[in-house]
Amino acid sequence: MTSRPRSCVARRPRALSLLEAMISLAICSSLLVAVAAAYNASANAIDMNDRFYRASQAARVSMGQLLNQIRRCGTCQVNDTYDGVASTVTGTVLHVTSNDTPAVARTYSYDPSLQKLRLYNSLTSTGTAYSLASNVSSMLFTADMQPDPQTGTKRPVRITVDIVVKVGTDSVHLTGSAVPRSTVTYN
Repeated sequence: MTSRPRSCVARRPRALSLLEAMISLAICSSLLVAVAAAYNASANAIDMNDRFYRASQAARVSMGQLLNQIRRCGTCQVNDTYDGVASTVTGTVLHVTSNDTPAVARTYSYDPSLQKLRLYNSLTSTGTAYSLASNVSSMLFTADMQPDPQTGTKRPVRITVDIVVKVGTDSVHLTGSAVPRSTVTYN
């Protein structure tokens, strides 16, 4: 039997070389960074969707409450002044007085600096303000005025409410209209 000299036999390395270890470490760290970036983007998207859903849902609930109050009111007035001549009145404040005994007065007011729809339990925008909706980028009350058949003075016969909610780049425009039942004449 002949044996080969040891110097001629190629030795296989039994472990990773330093270069191979560095390359595999770089690949693993870049994969971890990519996973972290994807997780962060996903978490930000979930947070934005949650904030938009909450803001739009609060606006929808507020719209329903507003239209219900308008339908059930005894008197309502958009803004604080009316010249008695115009056929429509627009503004960011709505005063509502109920037909209940004793009468309950409420004021709905849009605050553009805070982007909030607020409720005051009085005919003035003073006192305790309850925030009904946030992230409201614009809001407008529009009252269509017609003369009262008995007195001849103009009163609101239909009130339209426009609310625009914006969170980030997403927005929703809500519009609703209600007729105060106290202005309806039944034959």
